[in-house]
Amino acid sequence: MDKKTIKEQLEAFTNTDTFWISYYAKKHGKIIKRFGTYTKPDTDIKGKHFISKGNDVFVYWDFNAPENENGNKWRMATNPLKVEVA
Repeated sequence: MDKKTIKEQLEAFTNTDTFWISYYAKKHGKIIKRFGTYTKPDTDIKGKHFISKGNDVFVYWDFNAPENENGNKWRMATNPLKVEVA
């Protein structure tokens, strides 16, 4: 799937749409698959897309991630390989 299609897919999701996103995670040294949404649950706060050092970066809400110190579960996917609607 090309980057433009992934970007359009993610930004088109509503706050009830969920997806599986696959990307290479440097932290884990492998391709990972995560379950998330582009909008924070029960809010209108959307994720983000930006370019950093020539890479497509998508910020999404990860349902299975532990909460950080602020109670958030936002995660960044760099150059996602695939997005599947759940």
